[in-house]
Formats: sequence, structure tokens, C-alpha cells
Amino acid sequence: MKRAVTVTLPAPHDAEIKCPICEGNRCKVCNMTGKITFTLNPKIPIQRAHIIKYVHENLNEVAFELTRMFGLIPDIDVKDVVVIGDGQYEIVQVSSIGGACWIVNRLDSLEAPKYFRTWKELENFKEENV
Repeated sequence: MKRAVTVTLPAPHDAEIKCPICEGNRCKVCNMTGKITFTLNPKIPIQRAHIIKYVHENLNEVAFELTRMFGLIPDIDVKDVVVIGDGQYEIVQVSSIGGACWIVNRLDSLEAPKYFRTWKELENFKEENV
């Protein structure tokens, strides 16, 4: 039988117990209340599919919080080095939460880089210069 994949997350919870020390005899631990209050940090399992569904349904809020907490961290990756026409080009993809763009740099001679906002524009450039 296949089990659901779960993620264990902290779930802070306030708890109160009877003071085990004093029983009302000048206790400095509970300040003569007879009770000790503290916060537990139990770990609860949550199915990963529920987390993914939540992120999908609240992507704008999650993206805003990620940017607010950690800043915008783009992912930069060299996708390919190709020969187009008479030159050799490097295709660099810059991805972030908001989408992706591609920068094409010519490697074999000095030329201004070309920027593409959609994959279709990049494909058109490659086809036009074959």
C-alpha cells in the first residue's frame, strides 16, 4: 500500500501544567500561581500535496512573502551554446518568480547581447539566422 508523502512542520502551541515543584510553598518557578505556562513546539505531519495545492492557490501572496523575506533571487543558467549562421552563441536563461528571459551572447566576436522575453522570440531569432 502506497503512503502519502508528508512534510513535518512546527506547530507552536501554548500549554499549561500544574507546577510540580511548589504546591503553593513560596515557589519562584510559578510565582505562587501553582501553574506553569510555556510554548510547545510539536511537529505535525502535513501531506506535501496539500502544501503544493496551497502554494498554487495563493501564488501571489507566497511570491510576495518570499520576496519580502529573502529578496528577489533570480536563477541564472547557461541553457545552450549553439552555432547560428556564421557565429557561436551562448544562450543564458534568467528565471525568477515573475517569469524568464533569455540573453544571447556572441562568443566568437564582439557583438551587443540580444534579449528575448519569450521562448518564441528566441526560436524565431534562431530560425532567421540559420
